[in-house]
Amino acid sequence: MEIRTNYAADNYTIHVDHGILESRLANYSAGYDAVHFLVDHNVYELYKSSVLSFIDSPIILEGGEASKSFDAFKRITEALLERGVQRHHLIVVVGGGAVGDAGGFAAATVLRGVDYIQVPTTLLAHDSSIGGKTAINSTHGKNLIGVFYRPKAVIYDLAFLETLPDDEMLSGFGEVFKHALLNNEETVRNLMAKTQEQISLDVLKPFIIRGIETKMHYVLNDEKESGIRKHLNLGHTLGHAIEYKYKMPHGIAVVLGLYFMMFLSNRVEGRELFDLDHFKQYFIHHGYPIQKLKSIDEEEMMALMGRDKKNQSRGAIGFVLMKSIGRCHFTEIENTELKKYLSYLKESL
Repeated sequence: MEIRTNYAADNYTIHVDHGILESRLANYSAGYDAVHFLVDHNVYELYKSSVLSFIDSPIILEGGEASKSFDAFKRITEALLERGVQRHHLIVVVGGGAVGDAGGFAAATVLRGVDYIQVPTTLLAHDSSIGGKTAINSTHGKNLIGVFYRPKAVIYDLAFLETLPDDEMLSGFGEVFKHALLNNEETVRNLMAKTQEQISLDVLKPFIIRGIETKMHYVLNDEKESGIRKHLNLGHTLGHAIEYKYKMPHGIAVVLGLYFMMFLSNRVEGRELFDLDHFKQYFIHHGYPIQKLKSIDEEEMMALMGRDKKNQSRGAIGFVLMKSIGRCHFTEIENTELKKYLSYLKESL
């Protein structure tokens, strides 16, 4: 399947299928003088004799959030410069969401910008590889240093998903579930029904594609996150704080953030939009640590959420909440009120 952006200019295609990486990449690389591969260490060890066997001497990146530090960024850019990277070269970033963020940021900044292609290798990265966001982390929080820089293509070879460990599946499913919430109640109901017992790739493929289409809708209408693209941060305000504090996989932390979003939406709207017990039992059945919310420190979470990029005023924290499944809105909640809501959440568990 192919999904094409429709900006006024500089459009790109998202390719999604099994076994497509080498052939699709060859079509793009033919137009460049040289290609530099940035590849996640774990991915390369798993696939260097199969899916990635055509790659010669890649630059190996640390896996996960370790690839998004200042030190890692320096190593990536110095390695590219040592290999003689030039503006008419192509950079190909192969890995999960963190490696995609870091590699994209390196491509955006080295020589003031070199063309790059995202090759996501995890379920989670079906979300992060699309939309042109690139970033590394600060000691003050996640993704605070970055730029918007569109790739030349996204090649999503589903063959990479066949070896994902359970925690990576759970993490990626968090973003799949978020996209379902952004769609409509029927999508959520179908997703929960088809994954009632277990989460499997065979069942998820149409939801992955639907998620990509959902992400594209928001990105095309608001590339620089000045309006509705903020809705893609559903569950991420508290989720990012939990991820940063507890070093929890991104999508797993997002599910905890989504549960708080449901709790908060019920309180703000003054009615039961979400059957919290129903969603709680579903998440717990699949292994999400919802009970972790019972032990969070309100002051610590408030401090971390206060650094969120969406915040617009002092003394309040910005949240994406829901009026109904499929209908989001951005609002700011006063710090004193939010702290009370966190306490009420803990008491409810």
